[in-house]
Amino acid sequence: MVIQSYNKSYLPYVAENIGIMFEHAVDIGFNPEIFWHTFISSVVAKQIEKGNPKYLTCSALDYLDEIYHDRIAINNIEHISKNRFFWAGWILAQFQFLTGYSFYRINLHLPIKKVLELYPTLHEADVTKFFDIAKTYFHEPASETNLRKIRTARGLSQSELANRAQVDIRSIQMYEQRHNNINKAQAETLYRIAIVLGCNIEDLLEPTTL
Repeated sequence: MVIQSYNKSYLPYVAENIGIMFEHAVDIGFNPEIFWHTFISSVVAKQIEKGNPKYLTCSALDYLDEIYHDRIAINNIEHISKNRFFWAGWILAQFQFLTGYSFYRINLHLPIKKVLELYPTLHEADVTKFFDIAKTYFHEPASETNLRKIRTARGLSQSELANRAQVDIRSIQMYEQRHNNINKAQAETLYRIAIVLGCNIEDLLEPTTL
């Protein structure tokens, strides 16, 4: 059973804001994949996942402002169109709430590019259709572990990660080869690795059946 981090009454507001944020970011020139990766790695995403009331009730522009720290010119969003980028942000906010998985972890298995490709066939369907399809990406064993995906995305070798995290390199190798179950690793080990990789501990864990 998934324990949600915030009351469902906030979900429509959160989903709307994430959708508007994503659509507006693309409208003002951001590459969709780069922006989405920036968002899912941000404090904003992590605080939404934790159910921080401040981030459940602020606006889409507040999200953008915090992610980029006043480094972009934000236009008026009163007349923003709600197309595929809005839909992708909106539907992923709901899927994150449903599963309890972080946005980062969801993106590892269901990349934003794939979500956008689903728009033509699913944007007018009931949300449960998307949920059913999305869940299949977590049922299939990934060819690479989450640890390896995140480590290589950060440009670190196994030895570099081991040195920085002060974790035995053999442990890194065994987790990446699935000889040892990273889900059963000591909390301190996971914490050190997550700090170096700039992700949540949950992002390192291997998926279980939803």
